[in-house]
Amino acid sequence: MKEAVNTDFPVHCRVTDTDQFLKVMFPVEDTLVDAIWKKVKVAHHPQSRWSAFPESVAKEDELYGAFVSVANAIHNAAEELCPHHPGENTARLGESTTWVDYHSKSPNSVDKDIARIRPDCLLAHSLLHDRVQTLPPGVIWWLQIVAALEMKRVVKQLIGYLRQILREQLDRRFVFGFTLGPRCMAVCLHDRSGVLLTSTPIDIHKSPKDFIRIIAAFAVLAPHKLGFDPSMKIYVQPNEVVESYRLTSETALDVFATDSYKKRWVITLNDGTQYLTVKVMSVARARVMRGRATLVWAVVRFVNGRPGTEVFVLKQSWRPETVKSEGEFYNEAKGSDCSHLGRITLCEDAVIDDMVDRTGSFIRAGLSASLPPGVNQERGTKRARAESEEPFLHVASTNDDEIERITTPREREYVSRVHTRVIMSTYGWPLKYFATLKELLSVFLNGVQGHAYLYENGLLHRDISAGNVIIAWWPSEGATTLGTRGCLIDFDRSKLGTRNPRTLLTTQLTIRSATLLDYFQSRKDSPLSVSVQADVISSADDVLGQTFSPAPENYTITTDRLGWRTVAQCFDFNTSITAPNNTNDGPKGSRTVRTPPYASAEILGHDKYGLDSNRVEYHDAIHDIESFLWILVNICLTRSGPRGARRTELTETDPGHDMLRRVVYYVFDSDEPDLIKNKRRLFAEPSAFERDIVGNFHAYFHDLKPLIRQWFSLLCLAYKHRELYEYHTLHERVIDLLKKAVVTVPSEEDHDDQFAANVFEERKKEISDLCLLSATSSTSNAAHSDSPPIATTFQTRSQQRVPPESPTPHKRAKKSVR
Repeated sequence: MKEAVNTDFPVHCRVTDTDQFLKVMFPVEDTLVDAIWKKVKVAHHPQSRWSAFPESVAKEDELYGAFVSVANAIHNAAEELCPHHPGENTARLGESTTWVDYHSKSPNSVDKDIARIRPDCLLAHSLLHDRVQTLPPGVIWWLQIVAALEMKRVVKQLIGYLRQILREQLDRRFVFGFTLGPRCMAVCLHDRSGVLLTSTPIDIHKSPKDFIRIIAAFAVLAPHKLGFDPSMKIYVQPNEVVESYRLTSETALDVFATDSYKKRWVITLNDGTQYLTVKVMSVARARVMRGRATLVWAVVRFVNGRPGTEVFVLKQSWRPETVKSEGEFYNEAKGSDCSHLGRITLCEDAVIDDMVDRTGSFIRAGLSASLPPGVNQERGTKRARAESEEPFLHVASTNDDEIERITTPREREYVSRVHTRVIMSTYGWPLKYFATLKELLSVFLNGVQGHAYLYENGLLHRDISAGNVIIAWWPSEGATTLGTRGCLIDFDRSKLGTRNPRTLLTTQLTIRSATLLDYFQSRKDSPLSVSVQADVISSADDVLGQTFSPAPENYTITTDRLGWRTVAQCFDFNTSITAPNNTNDGPKGSRTVRTPPYASAEILGHDKYGLDSNRVEYHDAIHDIESFLWILVNICLTRSGPRGARRTELTETDPGHDMLRRVVYYVFDSDEPDLIKNKRRLFAEPSAFERDIVGNFHAYFHDLKPLIRQWFSLLCLAYKHRELYEYHTLHERVIDLLKKAVVTVPSEEDHDDQFAANVFEERKKEISDLCLLSATSSTSNAAHSDSPPIATTFQTRSQQRVPPESPTPHKRAKKSVR
């Protein structure tokens, strides 16, 4: 945590005017502030200072009790002077919270990997005080912390605490924190755009009303103004669904002791529709200091306290405000017409108090901010969870205890983010859990077909990774007993292209014979091109043998004669990736996005493959096709068979397996400079690909070697001749390769059939447990109908909501037809 904060702090923190910050973030009525001041002044501030604070501080310990004493006096006075009325729609935190001196104990985490760091003082839920004997003395769990205070005035340390709160409290949109010395206080807000700090310190003794305003806010403001998500409630039991801060003492201990991967939530959409989470698919990204902080669950509809019988996938994230939503990309590419894409049924921007929940204009209320003086751009890392809990994330196979460290550029430019939800009707499993080689290849085939469909409709995915190509549950297709197919998901990093009117390949080419001969000779002599390009080479040989003896100076030939078909569509995805200080998450959208272990070195390093390399102008389809190959290669290197079995050689100390571990580390698990260097070497020296990559495949994947050789050869050829046929027909070529591999891959029929049947039953049981399949035959038949329900268009919502706290529907402001 400390390392992450140190790298993120310089470029994700901003400062703003202190007076404006207090006015906007803590909107407590002046009359209430005056009344509280009048009530506490005599007892706690009789002269020129808060009496609990010593005039001279010899030890830091003297400040903890002083702050807690004064803060609780203000807190209690605010509650007394501004009581919560039963008829109010919105609950408050004041009645269930208290300030606690906590400097001597570390708060327990439900996550065993969390460092035992400790804030000095906390605003914590007080409901457990009557059962504190069941916990270690003084322990208050991270899940119970509303705000944190650090006495040392070390901002980086405070930010570490706030980041931890956001990590463990999944229903928090932002969190406040404070640093305090003997006299002065600083305030910060941590949201998904980073950290916003007050620019000047607040003298709590000379400006007691400012101090009162801050402390009183936590007693009287609505919870969503203090960072809680009003659309998320804890599911305790069918008749008990409640906000996390309103749990009773009888249930709070059990709920707070539950790991994030087991806790169940009821999430309410803008129109009041509710979903119950039944399985965590990914929450690891909640730990990011600034970013999308994507959360993904398997969910069922929740109607009148009863769960539904169909499973959906619900994804929450904080997308950059200037970037289209995943649903908008999906709709523009006509995604619902393709069965190889995850099916989005709804996409909406979360709305609170009739306002879109965004960090810039709503959470920060448009406050202007600037960089703190003296910061420099740095690079940071983010760390993922264990494979058993985060199966959709890449795992660094070279060390069981280490998860992928993805190094990402950290830009200085502030990015406002929008709280977005997506509902998808496609449920599935990560690629590594394939049942047979035939299923693995079929899923890859479907994934590339889905990518080709998007491209043909002007959309480039740009983030092909092992977690974005899934084995989708699709029993109605009947293609295999497994009842699955491949689906490409997660379109939120995509890029819309502009249709390019130029014709890349006409039906006739007029070319100097010497140039043509040189081109084909270079291809024919290449050992890489022969296996995949035999049809074109043969056609070219026929043309050369019949026509170019002797070769005329110029000659017109047809592309059909060469075995080439005219390219129907071409799109320009002309997003520059050379600007170092801008990313796709920034307003300019001028830098590519990718998952480094599977990304092309051209995209990671911005230089083209080849000795005469120059800058890559933009992310194109070929880079995504290369990513598909790296995913398959990673499986062949790190897995020992179906259902996610990992190779034991990767964790053994036997020196005989050192080469395998080195290859996996330097091609997939190392930092970006090493990834770039080693992938470039493989394209520059294809023999190294055969020796180091294919030569280290697990024996189970022996039959995939011809396919992977051909695929890699095709990429080499396409990268070498970027304006010719293969570069612009990669989808067609790779799809042909995969189709042939699916048909020709050998299998042990009896073993494969029985194994597939067992896997099918296990998957069916999992789906049944998640309520997709009912125990009744009628529901089961419906689930296996000829074609699953398809939404011709999804619904995009950005400003419609029935707030969970209010029984009165608010008007709908923006809606597209379902």
